[in-house]
Amino acid sequence: MKKKFTFTFTLILWAFTSLQAQTLISDFDSLPLSSAPYWNGNDHSGGFASGSVYFNNSYDDSFGGYWATGFAYSSVVDSSTSGFGNMYAAKAASGYNNSLVYAVAQQGAICKIITPQPELTTVQGFYVTNGTYAYNTMRDGDSFSRKFGDTTGTHSGLPQGAFPDFFKLTVKGYFGGQLLPDSVEFYLADYRFAIDSLDYIVKTWEWVDCSSLGAVDSLTFLLASSDMGSFGMNTPAFFCIDNLTLDYTVGNTNKNSFSTLEIFPNPAQNFISINGSITEQPVHVKVYSTTGQMVLDFINVTPHQQLNIEQLPLGMYLVQVQNNSEQITLKILKQ
Repeated sequence: MKKKFTFTFTLILWAFTSLQAQTLISDFDSLPLSSAPYWNGNDHSGGFASGSVYFNNSYDDSFGGYWATGFAYSSVVDSSTSGFGNMYAAKAASGYNNSLVYAVAQQGAICKIITPQPELTTVQGFYVTNGTYAYNTMRDGDSFSRKFGDTTGTHSGLPQGAFPDFFKLTVKGYFGGQLLPDSVEFYLADYRFAIDSLDYIVKTWEWVDCSSLGAVDSLTFLLASSDMGSFGMNTPAFFCIDNLTLDYTVGNTNKNSFSTLEIFPNPAQNFISINGSITEQPVHVKVYSTTGQMVLDFINVTPHQQLNIEQLPLGMYLVQVQNNSEQITLKILKQ
């Protein structure tokens, strides 16, 4: 019995030590800002990557141009000015933990996990707060939206009496194009309490736990409000997020072999090579775009062999190197 127990323990220990967990955080701080204090997609790039997540964006040139859907990012600190003109501001007046840059999202925004193995990726969660535009509208009301908790019916056409107002964010996960059964709800404002003093509108950064979603390859963010009109939701459909955090569990690499690998040159133009100790052949090299699409595939790669990347557009890529027992993912910049 003693030998059997020892053997079983050894297998369990091997199982745990053969896995390596990485924490990947999208904090937006390294994203570029030029003359404007925010980026809204007017370059028509379709989105941006931060950490190991790609955030979709759509910009429409109609009516002089406007941010149509998805995500933007911002460093705006105006927590007081009301109205549509201040739509890129967080009510917290900064990013999480006083960081400079955060993301702003609209109704139906989608982000895509860009780890090479999304089946091994779970979302811990993210920090969220209201934008100044939505917060002030719920607090004060305007010509289009109701003041939350209004007991006087000051908005034209509404009946007298209190309203159980709310502004709710729902996060849903997808994998392989299939909607997962679980979702996560977070109330950005909640006036449904029997005791008025418990009513609130969020104006600080609050953590949203998404670990219950399990493995996902993309997330969608949906908003709902108690203030509805003939054309849908009256509450401004915007919110802000920061520090979206992933857990990425991969096979543990031998620290005496794959952990020494590097890509040369980096940045690169036409060719790259995998340098370092490769103890087992063949090595399989896959190159992924920041949207998670495999764009190049090389088999039977030897150390220092030149790999042609000339056809790739300029930008950032993930390079996955693997053999029968080890795997590592590195980043390169194509210039």
